[in-house]
Amino acid sequence: MRKRLVLAGGGHAHLFTLSRLGVFDDAGIDVVCVAPGPFLAYSGMGPGMLSGRYALEDLRFDIEAMLSAGARHTRGASRFPPARANGAFGHVFVQGRVTGIDPEGKGLVLEDGRELAYDVASFGLGSVVDAPFPVAGEGVRTVKPIENLLAARCAIESRVEAGEAVRVVVAGGGASAFEVAGNALGLLAGLGVTKPLVTVVAGRGLLPGWPARARRLAHASLTYRGAKVLCDRVERFDGGRVMLVGGGSLSCDMLLVATGTRPPGVFARSGLTLSPDGGLSVNAFLQSPLYPDIFGGGDCVHFAPKPLPRAGVYAVRQGPVLCANLLARLTGRNLTPFRRTGTDYLALLNCGDGRAILRQGPLVLEGRWCMALKDWIDRRFIRSFGPPRPPRKSGRPA
Repeated sequence: MRKRLVLAGGGHAHLFTLSRLGVFDDAGIDVVCVAPGPFLAYSGMGPGMLSGRYALEDLRFDIEAMLSAGARHTRGASRFPPARANGAFGHVFVQGRVTGIDPEGKGLVLEDGRELAYDVASFGLGSVVDAPFPVAGEGVRTVKPIENLLAARCAIESRVEAGEAVRVVVAGGGASAFEVAGNALGLLAGLGVTKPLVTVVAGRGLLPGWPARARRLAHASLTYRGAKVLCDRVERFDGGRVMLVGGGSLSCDMLLVATGTRPPGVFARSGLTLSPDGGLSVNAFLQSPLYPDIFGGGDCVHFAPKPLPRAGVYAVRQGPVLCANLLARLTGRNLTPFRRTGTDYLALLNCGDGRAILRQGPLVLEGRWCMALKDWIDRRFIRSFGPPRPPRKSGRPA
């Protein structure tokens, strides 16, 4: 009797499992991945897509193709009617969004009412932007999903090509907000705009918690190219104006929201142990403490032994351990603890002008070689989970 592993979400924490489907085949395990779409966009390259350095196809993983490549046999129809399926032995992609979890009955509910039974389930749903103000409406884009940055780029290009001014406001002061602001400047420079109207509403300032040198470099990178940085917060966006908590307002044609992230709301009312912000709480084995057949990794989980920042590096680090533990749980073997919780990892921020800021522990550097290093690391990461790609020239100079 074959068992079924359901991967809820094609997030970064699940990439390693999706690339090792042969070992699940050999153990008699069917792998089903359910996600809103067949592609996963790599967040680390998203800001570069805004500036035109990358195309969408440069930075996404083909989840459905990974499942197809991992299926080595064929048989009849699957045991449930998926919206998309590769028809291959055991490994199926289901297009849909998980909206309900029944840990007692070991099933997931999709937004269209379909139900998926599992023997073991793993959640790699990523995170959503935690905006303290409404983000619906024309001219507002959150930085997640990453594809929003492509839509923002197209909207900005259309306005510039029509001869219209584009007043861009970035809400947030963290790493994502800095990269988005820098790459908005890069986009405008590439379009021939010599006096960009870009304002960053950065709360307590740029890169809080980073070394002072990194904060100075980030501030200089933006202001040297014409951006303004305000220590304030956005209260709301109303009729082409951004209203600030401090009482001021800004004219705005495009509001890009990068105000931090939180787990998606799917875990509410599930009966699972959650963190205060609604993330799935997991133990050292990336496993739910109450329901041992539920696992998870990345931004949607709360690592109870040592709360971790929401950074893609942890999802990637968790991938091999999560894969091993999913297989171990399904085959009755011992689980492996996740130990790579250090915070001194290499961080590289794309400034949007062909340069990057590098930080590792207290070390902070900046330059074009840092961006070359980031580009090499990112492209190698993309290649490691997909078929070889022909080299592509950037649509715009770095």
